[in-house]
Amino acid sequence: MMKRPELRQLVLEACHGLAACGMGGYIGGHVSVRVPGERLYWTNVLDRAFEEMTLEDMLLVDFEGQLAHGDRPISPGIDFHQGIYMLRDDVNAIVHSHAFWNTAQSSFGRAPKMWHNLSTYFRNKVAISPNDTVAAIGPVLKDNIAIVMPWHGAITIGKDIGDAAALHKTFEYACQLDVTLAESQSRPMPDDACERMQVLLGKANYLELTWELMRRKGKAAH
Repeated sequence: MMKRPELRQLVLEACHGLAACGMGGYIGGHVSVRVPGERLYWTNVLDRAFEEMTLEDMLLVDFEGQLAHGDRPISPGIDFHQGIYMLRDDVNAIVHSHAFWNTAQSSFGRAPKMWHNLSTYFRNKVAISPNDTVAAIGPVLKDNIAIVMPWHGAITIGKDIGDAAALHKTFEYACQLDVTLAESQSRPMPDDACERMQVLLGKANYLELTWELMRRKGKAAH
């Protein structure tokens, strides 16, 4: 079981990895990791972009949304983190961003269509929530791994920070394809192809490899 300092470091690495992949050059967005066995999670401050974060910009928050460590500002929209953790015991990390393509996707108010093999990670696994409150997310959360909030952005959730961060990067790619191809003559993947690919991806370690790529990119940028 990871200790608090290790989890804090992982949140920082996720922030840097997201930024190095083009999803963190502005104020807004938050990454969190649950502290096992406690009603606490590490997350980032509000007043820095992902690419600027340092270890001192990681804060410990309790499940009432109060700071347990640190005295910096956190996002006023942070409450869905503890809300999701309380609703889903299997979720140990959450990523929310206003990255360009997932924000563009959110204007459609729907999940991305299946334009590529990697898009199938999200087939029938995307919730649409009208806003970022727990009251709105709770009823649609179910066993989904991504949440789209119309005209706002997206959330990805995972069993650990690598899972949530790699899913976020992959979701950004799926959204880029959907936004780009939505008005084209291209055809999304048929259902049988999606089903086969979902089985194949279930046997692969793509998310683990993507997380390691994000960590390398983040470290190279710092």
